[in-house]
Amino acid sequence: MSVRHPHRIVIVDDDAIVRESLRLCLEQDGFEATAVGDAERAVEVIRAEKPALAVLDLYMPGLDGREIARALKADPETAGVAVVFFTASSEAVDVVTGLDAGAVEYIAKPIDAELLVSKIRAILKLPPKTGKKA
Repeated sequence: MSVRHPHRIVIVDDDAIVRESLRLCLEQDGFEATAVGDAERAVEVIRAEKPALAVLDLYMPGLDGREIARALKADPETAGVAVVFFTASSEAVDVVTGLDAGAVEYIAKPIDAELLVSKIRAILKLPPKTGKKA
């Protein structure tokens, strides 16, 4: 298995505003974040970047997030990448199928950016960022 970078995250979302907002938020917290709007290219980018975590939208044109998650989990090069769904749907069927596809977390939009980053830090078992208010 290839080496993953603990502070590298790939964001896959077809909504440019969500994608770039999340990228900026993660970078402000010290992560290296790459934003991808093309679901078909997502697995290729994740394989090249070797992130610790991928944030996937569930519903996108072409491949949906579940298909991306299944492809990541089936590939020895990317099987260890933690997958988090960050999506507008909070329907039980979507949560269940997302987790069944290999996600470690399913987070419904909208969510406070600081809370989202805190959840990502917890998933990656990283300490809280110093200098933040308690």
